[in-house]
Amino acid sequence: MNEFLKPFLPPEDNAPLHICLAGVTYPDPSYYTHRPASDVAVIEYITDGEGYVEINGQLRPVYKDMIYFLPQGADQRYFADQENPFTKIFMNISGPLCEQLVAAFGLTGKLIFGGHGLKSLFEEITVIIHSDMSEVEMQCRLQGLLTEIISRLSVAVAETRYSDEALALKNFLDMNIDRSVSAAELSKIVFRSPDYCQKLFLREFGITPYAYQLDRKLQKAKFLLSYTKMAVGEVARAVGYDDLHYFSNLFLSKCGCRPTVFRKNNGNTR
Repeated sequence: MNEFLKPFLPPEDNAPLHICLAGVTYPDPSYYTHRPASDVAVIEYITDGEGYVEINGQLRPVYKDMIYFLPQGADQRYFADQENPFTKIFMNISGPLCEQLVAAFGLTGKLIFGGHGLKSLFEEITVIIHSDMSEVEMQCRLQGLLTEIISRLSVAVAETRYSDEALALKNFLDMNIDRSVSAAELSKIVFRSPDYCQKLFLREFGITPYAYQLDRKLQKAKFLLSYTKMAVGEVARAVGYDDLHYFSNLFLSKCGCRPTVFRKNNGNTR
């Protein structure tokens, strides 16, 4: 099979969560995987092409910008379409915490999802496994990404009850965490007035667009501080703040400590 693979050594003890393998599958008409009673869970994002996943004896087609999750212990079978074979990014996971995370976020029994704007998170997997990080650091970063992916999928599934306009506004904010989005920009997304957008967002999500955007920025900043070695100034710019002093004061006011202190207390880098 045509793949780039990054295998990881088994943990020395019974780790609650362990990334066994991460990689990229490139187009290959002969690609076929079958794991009876699999000892690993699998999460995969299709970046291009098509394929098939067997679930409870039924074949389900999967396409570009779709995600599938196959739990540990399941009979896993999936393969590429011969005419338009898929390209995909994946992780194989072991340990009881994976199943517990899936259950905690309300995704038990849900196996196939739309992409929900998560492509960038899966692309970060490829950056990590091609980097010169230590295996321990890669493991920490990938575990963090897995948790964020599961969390974001849970939110996306819950959002099916929201209006198309509200979701369009929220998705735009999610895709632009690296800068500040104005009320005027949001109004152009749904061809409504800024006041309408403000009230719609508050009514459906219980938070203003500004407060939501700020929360997402801080969540991303916390993730970068915990799982990367990016300088605090780089983290600030990654979430849309060129002024490090302003970012540090904002982080202090909203999170109760400065970014450097948060990293010291929560960082998982080695």
